Amino acid sequence: MALFFIEAVRFDDSGERVAKVRWGRSKGGQVMPPAVVDQLQEADVSAVWETITNGDEVVTKFQRDNAIILGPKVVGIMYEDGMPGLSTEVDVVYGSRLTDLPQF
Repeated sequence: MALFFIEAVRFDDSGERVAKVRWGRSKGGQVMPPAVVDQLQEADVSAVWETITNGDEVVTKFQRDNAIILGPKVVGIMYEDGMPGLSTEVDVVYGSRLTDLPQF
């Protein structure tokens, strides 16, 4: 199982759904800060869905006050119109949702 970090998002034209992410795979399986990624890339929601479906874990990653904070697990969701989307598994931690990540 691999670990991926989403560091930024791009929303669709509605501004409500994540369309793309900027993410990367954990370097050497590292899960504790600084949690460096091998190479940051842009990817569509479908690539994240496939990664989650394959059993890999995806989490949000925030940089705040010169510190790295790992957020909750990212999960795939299905919108009412049948389109795949992304959300966080737990929204109890204020400021750690996908919508709280930087946008690109």
